[in-house]
Amino acid sequence: MPLKAILEGRYHKPVYVNNDANCFAAGEKIFGKIRPYDSAVGLIVGTGLGSGVIANGRLYSGANCGAGEFGMLPYLDRNFEAYASGQFFERVHGVSGRELAARAAAGEAKALAIFAEFGRHLGEAVKAVCYAVDPEIIVLGGSVSKSYAFFRAAVWEAFGTYAYSLARERLKIEVSETEGIAILGAAALYFDDRRG
Repeated sequence: MPLKAILEGRYHKPVYVNNDANCFAAGEKIFGKIRPYDSAVGLIVGTGLGSGVIANGRLYSGANCGAGEFGMLPYLDRNFEAYASGQFFERVHGVSGRELAARAAAGEAKALAIFAEFGRHLGEAVKAVCYAVDPEIIVLGGSVSKSYAFFRAAVWEAFGTYAYSLARERLKIEVSETEGIAILGAAALYFDDRRG
């Protein structure tokens, strides 16, 4: 459905349409942690693994709004999304990410071990992101990112095998702190377009 054309025809105003991960990245660029950076990735780690790419200071969506779909890249027997999103907890361990986070917060060793396993998979996804776009910063969002403290060390352990030492030293990985950043990002599509 040509939603953009329909809404512009009805309201006679410019309309911007994009997916949630791209809006997340645009929001972080205009209002959040990506502001100082020209090369960045917003990585939504939730029920799936979505991402938006900031290149040369602007959102890069690709020719068909499909740029940065790192979750769809082949990995092991499936793809990164199957191992580096909330799907991993249910599919492999039969537990929700929310329950696992509560158990990890209570210090349960098994829960912490599962998060470490997850973090190693996410670290491999981070390597793929870096080989593709070499960002200065990756900002994590989504429900699973709230548990970053439980898998942070494992992410960096996996990333430690990244081939380029300068990138290993310089890359920053942070968690989004701005409430409703994807909604702000939808508004930020206007600002991003004006900067073009």
